[in-house]
Amino acid sequence: MPKKPTVPLKITATLTNGRIISADGIIMFDAILYHAWFCKNHPEVFITGKWRLHGAGFIGLPLRQLPGNRWAASRGIYTEIAQNIEQWGNTRQLIRIVDKTMEFYCMGNAAKIMELLTNMRGIGKETSMGWGAVEKWEAEEIEADYSLIHPVHGLMRPTPVEEIDEANLPAKYPVIKYAVKPPYWKQENERLCYVPLI
Repeated sequence: MPKKPTVPLKITATLTNGRIISADGIIMFDAILYHAWFCKNHPEVFITGKWRLHGAGFIGLPLRQLPGNRWAASRGIYTEIAQNIEQWGNTRQLIRIVDKTMEFYCMGNAAKIMELLTNMRGIGKETSMGWGAVEKWEAEEIEADYSLIHPVHGLMRPTPVEEIDEANLPAKYPVIKYAVKPPYWKQENERLCYVPLI
């Protein structure tokens, strides 16, 4: 059966209390779906905690695939109200207090995305402790693909410098080493990128 074509989408997460953990403020939608895919297809990865031992095999995300096994998916767009430092065990965490919605843009299959998102009750780090709790997810088809550049929000994901002419960027962005695909903690996924730090 042929794969259904992807369409431009806006995915909205309504947060329960707006408290998320993200050191640099970038929360990538492909990372959320990557996590959700493992929850559905390989739950043993979470039960055993052996992320680093899992092979590179096929990851079937319902997103348009880009060169280099990357995905047409944006960072989360939100309004940050405040920041707090909170203690969890022996660790102090930077908590971002955000408006109750976070929007993501992608090229994808809405039905399959929503099916995966039923496994995602939180976004950001330490969701098992209640941070980043999601009340509901919504998907809507939109008029254009904003997974890379948005007319208001600018650069939408870390992008290798060789793929963008700086003159075409809507603003000045730092150039740093940053992962370009999930899992974002893997150093081998890092490239020299323009990064939309907020």
